[in-house]
Amino acid sequence: MKRLSYGIKWTMAAVLLAGIMAVPAFAEKTTPATGKNSAVPAVPRAIPDLLPYHKFDPPKSKLFDISKLTISGDLRVRPEFRTNGTFGGPKNNTYIVQQWARLGLNYSISPDVTFFFQPQYSKNWGAAGGTDAVATNASIFARQAFMLVRNFLVPNLTIKAGRQLVVWGNHRMFGHFDWNNVGWAHDGLTLNYKLNKSTTLQVGWLRTDERNCNTPTSGNCIGPTQASTNALSDDGDVVYVRAPMKVAGMVLEPTYIWHSNGTGASRTNARPFNQDRHTLGGRGVKKFAAGGARVDVTIEGYYQFGKIGMMDTGPKDLDIEAYAFHVDGGVTLPVPMQPRLSAEFNTASGDQDPNDGKFQGFDQLYPTNHIHFGYMDRMSWKNMNHLAFGLQLRPNADSHFEVTGHLFSLQERTDGWYHAGQNAMPITRSAGNNATELGEEIDVVYTHFFTPDNHVAWQIGGGVFLPGDYIENERNNNASEQTWGYTQLWVNF
Repeated sequence: MKRLSYGIKWTMAAVLLAGIMAVPAFAEKTTPATGKNSAVPAVPRAIPDLLPYHKFDPPKSKLFDISKLTISGDLRVRPEFRTNGTFGGPKNNTYIVQQWARLGLNYSISPDVTFFFQPQYSKNWGAAGGTDAVATNASIFARQAFMLVRNFLVPNLTIKAGRQLVVWGNHRMFGHFDWNNVGWAHDGLTLNYKLNKSTTLQVGWLRTDERNCNTPTSGNCIGPTQASTNALSDDGDVVYVRAPMKVAGMVLEPTYIWHSNGTGASRTNARPFNQDRHTLGGRGVKKFAAGGARVDVTIEGYYQFGKIGMMDTGPKDLDIEAYAFHVDGGVTLPVPMQPRLSAEFNTASGDQDPNDGKFQGFDQLYPTNHIHFGYMDRMSWKNMNHLAFGLQLRPNADSHFEVTGHLFSLQERTDGWYHAGQNAMPITRSAGNNATELGEEIDVVYTHFFTPDNHVAWQIGGGVFLPGDYIENERNNNASEQTWGYTQLWVNF
């Protein structure tokens, strides 16, 4: 398995190197290697030196064309509160105001070559310290920074290299997680190859954690010989292959994912390291008309296998056997306000026995869980059963309203309860508590759009979580309901 791991890493690195070397050719730039001149002078930065480093004055490029530059932006401000975060345990009431702002710079060097850079500022109001708006802890970072080359070496092949978003289908395995004040972004290389009008082949390599050898005197930086307890000798990687296609009026998305050595501190955390995990599965969507109504059905499921360590370092001594399944359906009625009635079911495996040599905990990778398992973010796709019913409608052309009810329970008593961030909730099971019913949640959200193209929107929403037997047993039958609410204003262009 380790040979396969290193083989995949070096193969993807070679493709990336070839891509970077080929970019100038697609940019229609002239290099010193023209005609019979093969004695090209050495270039300090190993690329054609069309824009030399400046000695004093900043460089000025004759290649820049303002008509090829487009700018995009997002700004969101959201006050949010939560009461009884521990359902009547230690006091846990919160009120915060979150804000993020993004500015996207997209420059088309040629029809086939694009440069994109998107810095982001994310902060809770007051977290910068006093009145200093540019305190040292201000969160300004690159959300995206990549080059994109179309028709790379062959027609219909697009390559994207750098920091980027990876979003699939309904965000259950990979999403942008824009509800969060930071969101997901990934460093890596992704390729899309258009096989035909109905099928695209997608391949990606994402470096999730860069780790270097920290035991130089041992001569071996693999396995239990490292000094750190954080498995720092093995890099974290995700490699995937997908083939979204349209077949007989359906959308099918078969998927394979290999995940090696993630970022979690233990096997019960999100994306645990010291593992080699393989995921097979996919998603299918069908939409059709029935008696004037519109019907939609989605099925998505995955099976995971491989090896994971009982400890965060040392041998991978447990067999991974995990799964997750989702099905939902909706009917949109041909009446005023276009009401849609929906229902869905979700389930995901948990670890049955910590001493049986197997690990059944499902790894959901990088989802946008906020849109799936209740807006209060009390559940992830891991050791769970979930049933939901909803009503969505459009009061008028400029608004949207929805109300949803959820029922949550644990699949395995021997495993924990995991919130939307995929880590354990701070309500652990006590001895003698054999209940699996977590509770019920009701969410209501209203959205109003101020412009026809939806560039400005205001939203208000809230929810209540009613404790089930599991929580009641932990709170001596004196649990308190949890409430949550927010409002946000969002501008984008």
